[in-house]
Amino acid sequence: MQVFNTRALTQKQRFVSAIAVGIPTTIILGIVAGKVTQFIGVATGFGFAIINIGAAYLLAMVIQKVGRGVQQRFSTLGAVLAVVLVLISEMISYGMPLIYILHLDSYRFVLSVWLNSGISGFLSIIYNAIAVYTAYSYSRFL
Repeated sequence: MQVFNTRALTQKQRFVSAIAVGIPTTIILGIVAGKVTQFIGVATGFGFAIINIGAAYLLAMVIQKVGRGVQQRFSTLGAVLAVVLVLISEMISYGMPLIYILHLDSYRFVLSVWLNSGISGFLSIIYNAIAVYTAYSYSRFL
């Protein structure tokens, strides 16, 4: 029983700490996943969006460990941050400079590449949707 433990965090404080840790983790994992995808793409000539699933899983584990929450909002936070992670990763893998993560036209560019590149764009959308679902599923304790 944690009634007299004044150092225990409330649910709201745990959610705020999950946000505070989740945002920098999203940016770092997005950059790393983008660079790995870019390296594999240059070496093999193929896109490799499956890396984003692993990055989204790591993000979900960070949110789960820091937030220790069972509410739906932890899953929603994981999914929203995973969408941002996927977009950052794709921008970096297309060779855009890091400062472009602040420019909204670069996100539009990524979406237009996905929609106009045929079957490979469709597979990228599928892999990235799996990454978002993975983050949604594992961001809270069930």
